[in-house]
Amino acid sequence: MTEEYINKIKVQFNNFFYLKEKRKNILQVFAPFYHADGDMMDIFLSEISDNGLIRISDYGLTLMRLSYSFDVDTPNKEKIFNKIISENSIQNDNGNLFIDVKPEYTYHGLMQFAQTVSKITNMRLYKREVIHSLFFEMLEEYMMTNLQKYNPQKNYFPIPEHEEYEVNYCFNHRKRPIYVFGVNNSANARLATISCQKFIAEKLNFSSLIILEDLDVIGKKDQSRLMSAADKQFPSLEDFQKHAEEYIEREGQLN
Repeated sequence: MTEEYINKIKVQFNNFFYLKEKRKNILQVFAPFYHADGDMMDIFLSEISDNGLIRISDYGLTLMRLSYSFDVDTPNKEKIFNKIISENSIQNDNGNLFIDVKPEYTYHGLMQFAQTVSKITNMRLYKREVIHSLFFEMLEEYMMTNLQKYNPQKNYFPIPEHEEYEVNYCFNHRKRPIYVFGVNNSANARLATISCQKFIAEKLNFSSLIILEDLDVIGKKDQSRLMSAADKQFPSLEDFQKHAEEYIEREGQLN
């Protein structure tokens, strides 16, 4: 990168900008880009000799930093991560995030790259919200892949003329079907309770299965009512995943 471009970038950053050579053709950026804890972001520049572009990259340090407190370890978390980088035109090469720009657009590329790094590292700050929003996606993924051999039916209506009583999933391959409810808050707990009570009142032959995201987010009274109405509860999606097939097979033997 020529001195002309570097001086222009310095002006755009109000002179709070300089480069330090880390290795041959790799320059570390020192600019007002900070993580939430005050540490400066790790951003590097290098020239791509065959096309004259400037590569802005992090050499894998963003994901390494994120891994200390948040693992991108499920397909749905990966989906969120990939959405963040794709919306910001960032490339991912085995964990190394980068964007290639023309020299005259280096400042804009740096701003874009730093904003993306901030969004990625902040995934750890709203970990519970991310997981909460993904509960039903993760439940569906497990149902439709790991339990596909049991032919789960999504959005099932045991009483066709009453669609207000909906079951998230139904294992309907036996005389006594299993109605599955995903519950991640008190409102869903009440709805599952009311639905189970309605099916019992209609004298339907079924087993009810509740999969909780987190028991602590459900009020004590709602917990009590749900336990009275349902046949089986799993306290977490992880617990359900560990014991689902065992439970389904056992229920099948009882029919």
